[in-house]
Amino acid sequence: MKIGPETTALVTGGDSGIGFGIAQAFVQRGARVVIAGLSEEALAEAANQLGGRVSTAVLDIRDREGWAQLAERLWADGGIDVLVNNAGVGYLTPALETSFEQWDWLIDIDLTGTFNGVRSIVPRMLRTGSPGRIVSTASIGGLLAAPGSVYAAAKAGVIGFMEALQTELWDTQIGVTILVPGIVRSNIANGLLPPGESQGVQPGGAGLDVLYQEPMEPKEVGERVIRAIQNDALYVVTHAEHGPLLQRRFDAIRRAVPLETPPEARAAVERMVLEHPIYDAVRARIEEGE
Repeated sequence: MKIGPETTALVTGGDSGIGFGIAQAFVQRGARVVIAGLSEEALAEAANQLGGRVSTAVLDIRDREGWAQLAERLWADGGIDVLVNNAGVGYLTPALETSFEQWDWLIDIDLTGTFNGVRSIVPRMLRTGSPGRIVSTASIGGLLAAPGSVYAAAKAGVIGFMEALQTELWDTQIGVTILVPGIVRSNIANGLLPPGESQGVQPGGAGLDVLYQEPMEPKEVGERVIRAIQNDALYVVTHAEHGPLLQRRFDAIRRAVPLETPPEARAAVERMVLEHPIYDAVRARIEEGE
């Protein structure tokens, strides 16, 4: 999918951090961008910094009526081509110290908020019959055993949801990209706090001065996302150093697979349910040298 002046993108959480970097990359290619966030003041400041054809929308991604109203507004103005589900919160307290209320709060924002965006916007994108893209921000914590198991559960949910969604949309012109960032300079540690908390919790007890010694900049993430959209890529893993760590996980999973020959009838059913073309498409591009 080509990104240019004819493209319109909606970026939730576009007023800071990764969302701002993604919005910036769209703007630099002449695209029209709508950034959504919680604070009208922060959105206005971000729009001023971004320049270009940027408009704003106050939106809590948990608010389904708010999503419906935004969808009406967007399509009254011509619709969008790219939905970027980026808004989210970081909460890294261990599971046994997390209350039920805090679990519900985090899942409602980081996972259900992504579903709300897809369910509210994508049917309208499909009705246009034009090429489009859904980008959703997960986390390397959704693939590796990073600190914060509740956060990891939400982000792993985003990954599973988006992969399965791509299979559901396979015969349409709407593609899916899953953003899996590592440590990126952002305001997530200073964002919303869950019920009952007065301060954030850092990964492994580390402070931001440690985590941000060499963070990736949001602008670089934004450029990687644009390239992924243009290349019809399923995944964006931002950090090269994650490669060996991911391989260890994949090896552990592969090692757990039984080595015996399965009954053909049972195997045929499993293939029918699980053998989807999304991974074959990635393999084909690798073999073509992309």
